[in-house]
Amino acid sequence: MNPRARFRRFGALVLLATAMLLGPAPAAQAHATLLFATPTVEGAVPTSPEQIQLVFDQAVRPAESALELRGPGGEQVGLGEAASGEDGRTITAPVLEELAVGQYVVDWTATAADGDTMTGEFRFAVGSSAGLALGGGAQPQVEGWELLTLLRWGMFAGLTLSLGGLVGARLTRRTALAGTEQDDPRALLRTGVLLGLVSALGLAVTLLGDGSLVAGASTRSPWTLVESTAGRVAAVEVLSFAVAGAAMLLRRHAWAGLVLVAVAGAEGFRAHPQAASPGWGAVLIFVHLGAASIWVGALVHVVRVGHSRRNRELSAATAVVAYARLALGLFALVLATGTISGLLLAGPAGLRDTLFGTTYGRWLLAKITLVVVIAALALLARHHLKSRPALAQPGSTARLEVVGLAGVLAVSALLTSLSPPVLRDAELPFPPPPLGPISAAGGRAGWIGVGATASEGQLLVRLSTPDTEMSEDAVDTNTYDLDANLTAAGDPASRHLPLRRCGPGCFVAAIDWQRGQNTVTFKADSSDFPGGTTAVTVAWPPRQAPALLRRTVRIMGAIPELTLYEQVTSNTNTGLGDEVRLQLTGQQLLDSDPYGSGVAPTVVVIDRDDNAGETVMALGYPGEGTYVRLTLDHHGRITRETLTAPNHLTTRSIVYPEEKHDLHTHDPGPRT
Repeated sequence: MNPRARFRRFGALVLLATAMLLGPAPAAQAHATLLFATPTVEGAVPTSPEQIQLVFDQAVRPAESALELRGPGGEQVGLGEAASGEDGRTITAPVLEELAVGQYVVDWTATAADGDTMTGEFRFAVGSSAGLALGGGAQPQVEGWELLTLLRWGMFAGLTLSLGGLVGARLTRRTALAGTEQDDPRALLRTGVLLGLVSALGLAVTLLGDGSLVAGASTRSPWTLVESTAGRVAAVEVLSFAVAGAAMLLRRHAWAGLVLVAVAGAEGFRAHPQAASPGWGAVLIFVHLGAASIWVGALVHVVRVGHSRRNRELSAATAVVAYARLALGLFALVLATGTISGLLLAGPAGLRDTLFGTTYGRWLLAKITLVVVIAALALLARHHLKSRPALAQPGSTARLEVVGLAGVLAVSALLTSLSPPVLRDAELPFPPPPLGPISAAGGRAGWIGVGATASEGQLLVRLSTPDTEMSEDAVDTNTYDLDANLTAAGDPASRHLPLRRCGPGCFVAAIDWQRGQNTVTFKADSSDFPGGTTAVTVAWPPRQAPALLRRTVRIMGAIPELTLYEQVTSNTNTGLGDEVRLQLTGQQLLDSDPYGSGVAPTVVVIDRDDNAGETVMALGYPGEGTYVRLTLDHHGRITRETLTAPNHLTTRSIVYPEEKHDLHTHDPGPRT
């Protein structure tokens, strides 16, 4: 291969390799994301809340003054001590005083799994029954992100100069002419190790101080660093750089290289792919960061050696060709691991809004712009090589490319310190807790049971199929799809409800409930069972009526005789089932129903028709996946009943003795 072709190949490799930096940052940190809060973010509650609760997508630990509450005039409102939940993903603080009507701001601080201390704020209002919205509120910030960016850039640069420098030095020694290798510049190994050690130590101290370098340096308990995963990662990085430095002083460069590889491995355990795919995510980042460090660090050393040899009127072609061969393999590794990591991490919906509407997106644009400039420099170098082949190589553009790569590394460090945009439509790890009074109702769509729990500003829906409820330990392996539309009271037009997944068969939607009857129509389907359509009625605000249920049970228990017409089905697509006629007492009916004790978690009056003398109420047993709709006559007796259980739908109508003359023309009435 002639020198012209070699350098052309080298320029093309640089262009392709730098373009790869458009992918994910080498170790994008697994920052905690605020999923929802009580009171809800940007929402409203009718009365003063008893507590403030935040729910994150991963375990967090409250920092000092983790939650602060500011009133309408900016004054501080008293909160109790913040505490974490059992799973570590919630932070709760009691409200110590009655909140007056007005708007309030919650300032929160929490330390994420990667050791970064996150801060953010959101608003809620007191004195309104307006609907609430799911979401994390304003984009959270990492406490001390400026210092973290500098320290992470230093650590990445140190790893690049030391680990990549070791490979580059070995490569240039093998390509040097006999007797000339001693005149080549030495790799910046000790500089890289020192830079990495100081930066890693700074990150560890900052972690000890919950985002503050000063607080970390003054702590009297440095051993607490190893009590968390992030702390153990930081300790491994500090120890690795220190041992590598000692090995270099002893001229044990091979041992130093092996130890430095541990830094890339440690970074993998606090990266986003690790959160998305435990184990494999860490391996991906380990390979990605290790390959990228060798690729860029070796390039830096080869460029330095190339300029030195040019100044000594020696050819650098053999070193460039050797690096190009190595870069091919490194490029393939970076490309493959970067692509897989990107597939593991779902990008936010609405790319334009993310790029131009968030801090993270704007810096990502800056990184893209910088990479485009570097690519242009590579193309310019190739043009010079083609038009002026006699020009000494590598030229000034190569130096500019190295500077540009350092800039890209700095922006990558910044992106790891910034909190990425919150994915508004990402699946929640568990359903949000209800706020205020709740109402529960159910139905059956084909083979799929539908349970709906309505609370202030939200609707929680759980789907089930017959095979998922056979035992307490049953695991639902179905993949569910759900579509929902809301028809509010007094408005004939329906609107689509955007649903967010919250686990297997779990969906949640933010709703501004209208006063009166709200009808939600569901279209459900699953991977293993055919679905269908059903509808539930939600009366808002829910009027809890436990006394009415107790009265109904008392009345029904005293009835000596009734005629029951019952239909049972597990698949509403084939109808409501064959009708069965039974003669029972009122007590026998109660003994067969979940409400026989006169108690239900939710008892809500849906409708009262004074003209017809009927009252409709809904009973909910969400923990058991059972929902009952009862229609009462003017005597308080049950005339119609619809019971939705996990495995079947039961429809009943009841006729009493004084109505026996109507039995031959009996019409059970509405079945749903």
